[in-house]
Amino acid sequence: MERVMERRNLLAAFAVLALSLFVLSGTAFAHTTRHKRAAHHSATPGDTAAPETCVIHTLPNSFMDQGEFDTASSIADVIEVECEPVYAEQSVRISANELYSRCDGKLYWTVPTEPFHFSSSGPAFSVELDNAGNATAVLIGGPSCAAGESLIAAHLEVAPFTTVTTGFTVLAPRVTETQVVATPESKVEGEVYSDIATIVQVEFPPVFAEEPVDIDAAQLYARCKEDYRLDWIVPGADGPRVLASHSERATVWLDNDGNAFVVLFGNYSCAAGTSMIEASLENAPYTTLTTDFTVEPPRSTFPE
Repeated sequence: MERVMERRNLLAAFAVLALSLFVLSGTAFAHTTRHKRAAHHSATPGDTAAPETCVIHTLPNSFMDQGEFDTASSIADVIEVECEPVYAEQSVRISANELYSRCDGKLYWTVPTEPFHFSSSGPAFSVELDNAGNATAVLIGGPSCAAGESLIAAHLEVAPFTTVTTGFTVLAPRVTETQVVATPESKVEGEVYSDIATIVQVEFPPVFAEEPVDIDAAQLYARCKEDYRLDWIVPGADGPRVLASHSERATVWLDNDGNAFVVLFGNYSCAAGTSMIEASLENAPYTTLTTDFTVEPPRSTFPE
């Protein structure tokens, strides 16, 4: 009798365990079903959402303000707008109202073919798309740009009047790692004039504050074969100023964090390929840093 009771108790335990497993599996299934993803639906003629016709990039999307004395807290950016090639030769208006206010109303604009003709300070600037659907604007802000993020927008000025946006962040000054960088590090040249623009930033230890640095772009100078070849533009107290023109090199001065930048323009007939850029301390220990910058041939860069 005792063995029979033990067997009944064992069977009852198995029954309870089986029922518990069934309940748990049923709960997991219900949980999975509730969180099942909806299937992706392709666009149909009845859909109200149309695909974007343009995109905008800030290069770089964050920039540490630099400089000292009457150029303290200055910034720069290369802004690229890419639209479907069907909008070739149409106008796009780029607006940076927040950044204009952040830089105390001192924001200057130009295009790579006009390095000496920065427009008067303002919150917006218009560019024309080339036959590949691309356009580039260069801005220099400051002095006195405050740290923080700002919205930059591009408005296509013909139907469908698309507006696209991106962010640009001004970073507070600080000590950075030792390097020289070109931003953007590669640039699709303009379809009409084969023009390019990039920002060359040099960063040394702060012990070299206020020391001169020679930046050499001889290879890029050889690639850009017409007009002034290379022009070097830096911030000034009353707007951008020419550091050097028709020159393969220029000298910048490090700020108290050991940083400096210059906007480098190749305004006509720049051949595709990669060029080395050197940055060398002009005094002991005469350290030389290098980076590469690539010119890409004209093409549509609008994302498929």
